[in-house]
Amino acid sequence: MSSISKAKMLKIWSSFKRAPKTILPIEGDEPFPTKHSVILLDTEQQANNALRKILMGAVGMDTEFSERKPTTTEQIILDYFPHSPGQRKGAMTGLQIAELHAKPTFDVAWDNVGIRLIQIAWKDEVWVLDVRRIRGIPKELKRILQSPEIAKVGVGLIKDIAVIWDDLRFEMRNLVDVGMMAKLLLAETHGKGGYSNLSLKTCVEEVLGYTIDKNLQQSDWSAKELSDDQIKYAALDAIASLRLHEVLKGALDQKERERNITIPEAWYTFNTKAGEPTRVKRAEDGTEITWRTMDCPWFAGSRFQGYP
Repeated sequence: MSSISKAKMLKIWSSFKRAPKTILPIEGDEPFPTKHSVILLDTEQQANNALRKILMGAVGMDTEFSERKPTTTEQIILDYFPHSPGQRKGAMTGLQIAELHAKPTFDVAWDNVGIRLIQIAWKDEVWVLDVRRIRGIPKELKRILQSPEIAKVGVGLIKDIAVIWDDLRFEMRNLVDVGMMAKLLLAETHGKGGYSNLSLKTCVEEVLGYTIDKNLQQSDWSAKELSDDQIKYAALDAIASLRLHEVLKGALDQKERERNITIPEAWYTFNTKAGEPTRVKRAEDGTEITWRTMDCPWFAGSRFQGYP
């Protein structure tokens, strides 16, 4: 082999092994104090190398996405049920499940997906995966999202799981909505308005005592190149969610003792099925059965009922 061909081969090989982009660091005292390494991952190899170290515990999770165009069949359903959201959703889910079972694997339409970033925060690092650029689902990412041993904690995860299902078609386990954890903690003041979880901004302000800037939430997540500010913004949501989870776990335990009540984890912990949350509890024989919001007397249904 000539030296020129070796050089060409080395150049090709180095392109596959390029280092992930590190934005160092997010740090400061205000408005939200944190110090993390923010690492942008845009190849499967980078993602698998970074994420394989996470085996158990909790990770902060968030996504950023934009609207995608409906497929031809989806557009037919949208046109057929223009004023019936429930029927439209049921028909869409039925179509998706039928398509999923019609072939051994689901072919992701990478040129038409809404999902752009999936952020995973762990210890002093946060990885921002540009899945649209990766054009694949790294096996270590999928392992983490489907693991019952790793809690994926975030705010407003119901929207995130719906987008992941629509685009990528896989289920997840052990998701924790810290927005609902905060609502249970602050039930006296925030538990009377029905089933609507608290926003990340409200959670950070009322639980942690800081503010968080959400100005970039509506920025262009479909852009070919994302700015460093967009990446930092995306990372901060996952970091804040992880910190909220750490604080809220202790606060809810203390509230249980002080009020002599039970705060079921099933209120804020769920798996997914066809892009929808499913909550379960343990029956006396050890089997898992569906948990209903009426199973919590002091917070029955979707509203604070007063302490016993």
